[in-house]
Amino acid sequence: MTVPVRRRWLWLCALGVAVLALHAALLFVVGPAWFEPDAAAPTPQRVLQVRSVVLTPQSAVPVPMSAPPPQAAAVKPALRTAPAALRATAHAAPAAPPAELPPPLAAEALTADAVIDIPVYATQVPPAGRWRYRMQRGLAIGEAELDWGLKADGHYELRLEGRVAGVTLLDWASQGQIDAAGLAPDRFALRRRGRDRQAANFQREAGKITFSGPTHEQPLVAGAQDRLSWLLQLSAIVAAAPERFVNNASVVLFVAGARGNADVWTFEVQGLEGVDGTSALKLTREPRRLYDTRAEVWLDPAQHYLPLRVRQTPTGGGAPLELWREPP
Repeated sequence: MTVPVRRRWLWLCALGVAVLALHAALLFVVGPAWFEPDAAAPTPQRVLQVRSVVLTPQSAVPVPMSAPPPQAAAVKPALRTAPAALRATAHAAPAAPPAELPPPLAAEALTADAVIDIPVYATQVPPAGRWRYRMQRGLAIGEAELDWGLKADGHYELRLEGRVAGVTLLDWASQGQIDAAGLAPDRFALRRRGRDRQAANFQREAGKITFSGPTHEQPLVAGAQDRLSWLLQLSAIVAAAPERFVNNASVVLFVAGARGNADVWTFEVQGLEGVDGTSALKLTREPRRLYDTRAEVWLDPAQHYLPLRVRQTPTGGGAPLELWREPP
């Protein structure tokens, strides 16, 4: 290799390293906010009037499942089927939701000043575990880890951490307890560089949700969730009575973020869909206003109805944030 060629090669290598370093710096500075689905949303001042309604008798504290459910038989070589109560065929009429489950909330009920009833469901929380996901938003692709811990005193810790090119861009943490309504968050935080940057505090004795930035408050009802805990709460609700959640059924949650926002999230059961060779139960939450979030989740019946795939799409613009669970 001649001296000019060697110098050119070294110059190209140095340029490549500089470009990678610049991209990493941009991800480090801009990336965390860009990876949050509602980062562009203005701080809302709207406070809903909500109250909890118990649908079925609840046990004092739901006990985590001690053993995974048995593997289901295969429908096709590439798919594992869900339990028989959840199977749907092209020739069968959609099943109506059982009487004890509420019908989907009407649009006018969500926008009026009237009090909105939030159901309290029976739950079966999954056992503690750690699951890896492939994470993507737009052209940025990386990996994420969902860490779910349960303590002997009935408290839990849930954390979602996502990285691209070794840079942490997503760090959400939810801490709380398990009560008769399932997951009961005490604090939800958006973290950056290991510190809480924005947070929501669930003050149960006072019956309100307060925030680290906004001065207004949101009501706290039984079964209320944060922007991370709803994933495991949805799994726990379906796992407690999977036969209820067939086509046309719905799950209604009150979900609070860290920026002062809280809203009713109504998930409609879409039926079974194949995801990476697994037959998963899909539920979708449609947005209700600008800067809202469209949420789609595919639950794995063979693994405690844990999220197999998650897609959150901001309506204010931008690519969806997507997670695909990696094989164990």
